[in-house]
Amino acid sequence: MHATTDPATITAPLPSKPRSDSAMVALYSAALGPVHLSRYLPVFARFDEAGRTTTSWNWAASLCTLNWMVFRQLWGAALVYVAAAEGLALLVFGVGRPLLQWPQAVEWGVVGAFFLLGCAVPGLYGNALLHADTHKKITRALTATHTLKETCALLARQASSWKRLAWLAAGNLSLALAAAGAYLAIPSTAAQQGTDPAMPAAPMRPAPAAPAEPATTPTLPTASEPTATDSPATTDAAAQTQHSAQEAAAVAPPSSAAPTERASRPAVPAKRPSPSQAKALAPGTTTSSPAAATSAADNNALPPVGTAPGYYINVGLFADEANARKAQARLLNEGLPAFRQEVFPGKKRRLRVRVGPYSDGADAEAAATTIRSMALEAVVIRLAP
Repeated sequence: MHATTDPATITAPLPSKPRSDSAMVALYSAALGPVHLSRYLPVFARFDEAGRTTTSWNWAASLCTLNWMVFRQLWGAALVYVAAAEGLALLVFGVGRPLLQWPQAVEWGVVGAFFLLGCAVPGLYGNALLHADTHKKITRALTATHTLKETCALLARQASSWKRLAWLAAGNLSLALAAAGAYLAIPSTAAQQGTDPAMPAAPMRPAPAAPAEPATTPTLPTASEPTATDSPATTDAAAQTQHSAQEAAAVAPPSSAAPTERASRPAVPAKRPSPSQAKALAPGTTTSSPAAATSAADNNALPPVGTAPGYYINVGLFADEANARKAQARLLNEGLPAFRQEVFPGKKRRLRVRVGPYSDGADAEAAATTIRSMALEAVVIRLAP
C-alpha cells in the first residue's frame, strides 16, 4: 500500500517532455495548415516555453497585411485594419482638405505615417496574434471532439491550405486587372468627349458676312404711261410680271440670315457615357473565397468551451499559464480531451484545466482514474443541459 504512494513510482510512468511537445506540435500543425508551417512552429514553441508572447518579425504580415489576415482567417483583425484605413481616408479627404485646408505636404505626411505603422505593427505582432487565434481554435476543437485524432482532423479541415492561397492570388489579380482597365478607360473617355462635335473645344467667332447684293428687278414699263401702240393685253401682262417679281423678293431670305440662324440654335447637350464605360469606371469589389465562408460557418457552429452538457473532470487551477499548458499537454498525450478555461476567483485571473465532456459517468470515472495515476487531481462534475 505504501509503495503506491511513493513519488518515484508515481513519476515513473509520466510521459516525457518530447511526447508532450509532440502532441502540441500535432495540434499546431493541423491548425496552421501546410503553408509555411516550418516558420511558425519554432516561434510558437518559444512562446510556449516562455509562457507569454513576445515581439517577432513576420514579413508576410508586414508587406501583405490584409491578404495575410484573410488567408489566416483573422477576421476580427482584418475588420480593424480596414476600419483604420477608412478612418484615415475620412480624416485626410473629409476633414483635413476641405475644413482644415491642409497643404499637400501634410496630407502626404499623414498617409506616410499610417503606411509605416500599418507595416510595422502587423510585422512585429503578427505571430503573437496568430498564436492566440490558433489556441482558441484548438480549444474549441478539443471541446467538440473526444480524441486527439478527431481534434487534428477537425482542425485540418478548418486550416488554411494551398488551394485557399490560390483563390486569394486570383482575387488580387482580378482587382489589379480591373484597376488597370479603369485607368486606361478614363483617358480614352476624356478624348472622346473632347472630339465630340456637340462639345466644341473653343468658341469661334462667326466670320463677317459679305454685303448682300441688291436684288435687281427687270425694268418693266409702267401702266401709267401707256403708249399709243400698247394694247390692253400687253399692259395686263406687264403688270402681272412686276407683281410676281415683288413677291419673289419678299419671300427670298437675305444671304446674311444663315449665320444668324446657325448661331441662334441651342447647343446639343453632351453625350452621357455608355453603360460599358460606366462599368469600367466603377471601382472593383473584393470577393471572398468559398473556403473562407465555409471555415467561418464551421467556427460559428462549435459550442463555447466547457458549456456542452455532460460529465467533466476538474484537473487543477493554475496561476501560471506555462504550467497550465504543460498539464494540458500531458493529458492530451494520453488521449484525453483536455482544455483550459479562464476564471477570475477573487478578481484574480486563473487558468482551469478540465477534461471532457463525457456522456456517461462511468467513462468519466475511468478517465479520472487515469488522471490520478499521473499524480494529478481529478474531480468529476456534471453539467446539466
